[in-house]
Amino acid sequence: MRKLIYASGLFSMLFLLTACPYSSEYALNEPNETVKKEYLGTWLQEGESEHPSYWVISKLTDKTYTFEEHEYSSNDKEYSVKTFEGYFTKLGTVNFLNLKEESDVKYSFFKIELSKDKKQMVIYEVTDNIDETFSSAADLKAFFEKHKDLSFFYNKDEKKYKKK
Repeated sequence: MRKLIYASGLFSMLFLLTACPYSSEYALNEPNETVKKEYLGTWLQEGESEHPSYWVISKLTDKTYTFEEHEYSSNDKEYSVKTFEGYFTKLGTVNFLNLKEESDVKYSFFKIELSKDKKQMVIYEVTDNIDETFSSAADLKAFFEKHKDLSFFYNKDEKKYKKK
């Protein structure tokens, strides 16, 4: 019985660690919101050790951002950097980030909540358990509109960042 409990616990941990955000060849829409200065700057992940992961967000164009993800590797004893391009889409009261790595053709999606004082950001990955296929960005956007307020539309492991 202990082996079964141990195995199921190990499987659960593995599942949590391999969860990824939903990705699509379509974005929710074209960039149409002006870059907001409250997102710009360095954001340190909360709850991490002496080498926290962090994001550096800067303006790319009037409506798009550059996101640099910095993650520390204890094996290499240094930070690795991935660069993304992204922009925000507001659906009702929910703010989604359309994010694409420079070398990728697919977008990943995240719900973003900014605190009232603009010093904390909470990021929720849109679940990769979406099986539907979409033939257009309009279809994808309609699906997000319909499900955006449901808790199971997002992975459970939210990440909190504090502005530096």
